[in-house]
Amino acid sequence: MSRFLFAASLLVACAVSTSLLNCDYGLFETAPDGACVFECTNWDDSGGSSSHSVDPSTLTFDFIKEIAVCENVLFASVLHSSDCSGLDDLVWTSECECPYCGCSTETTATDDVYSGNGDHHVVSALVSKICLESLCVPVVTDATTDATSLVYQYIGLASVSSPRFWDEFTCPPPMCSDSQETTPGDTWFTENDAGDTEGFCYCKWDGTEQCETGFANIVASSDTVLTELYKRYDYCEYTLTDCLDEPTRVFQRRSVYYPCNGLGCDCGSYSAGDTWTSTYTDADGEQKCASCSCQTDSSSDG
Repeated sequence: MSRFLFAASLLVACAVSTSLLNCDYGLFETAPDGACVFECTNWDDSGGSSSHSVDPSTLTFDFIKEIAVCENVLFASVLHSSDCSGLDDLVWTSECECPYCGCSTETTATDDVYSGNGDHHVVSALVSKICLESLCVPVVTDATTDATSLVYQYIGLASVSSPRFWDEFTCPPPMCSDSQETTPGDTWFTENDAGDTEGFCYCKWDGTEQCETGFANIVASSDTVLTELYKRYDYCEYTLTDCLDEPTRVFQRRSVYYPCNGLGCDCGSYSAGDTWTSTYTDADGEQKCASCSCQTDSSSDG
């Protein structure tokens, strides 16, 4: 299972002007003299950029959570606002990095993948829902003395942006009972003893995994497994543009097709040399258009 955080710009519409402190975006960095600075970058009208350093102590609370994109502060200001509403609530670590917001009761994790002991929250944006686990964990605030403070930390457990799984989304998500430690929406390929890709698996939103072995079975599962394959691997969409909506036209060109580089679309009613425009629906439900041509396949095994 993947543990991840999310770009804050996807979740909250920034109310702070990007000209605040004369900075469009930036990062906390260690300067040559060893001081921690916030390196601001600005875009100009010609498309160029310029940078300058800012003392972190001069940054405002809104700047830190929105322009600096300090996600743990942003999430805490929304989910634990009583503990995170201003500069006095921030905890700076001994590293040159984003600060955190302080908390009072430590979360005892049960393992290093998914503690299960934290609180769970759903954060919604216009086209996505995200499941977060909030933890209260110690961070080192003084490297010399090893002093620590408890802070809020947020772990992304699952997200959904496709209409196909919107109503099935749950928080916390169930884990599929396999060696991959996967959560709903995760996909993975399996290999045979020769190292050739022969299977494809998908963790469903009910916490069960669905695996298909063999090309014919993968194609037959187009409503679940094969659609997830399209969604995760851009090369599949490129290779199978004209038959994304017609999986029966997909054929295996070569024995190894990870990811999709051995698959192709047959020409249907077209003949060699014909060209046409194809429209299809991608895995996110968007209508797309592409130019296609029918060619003799010289690389096919059969």
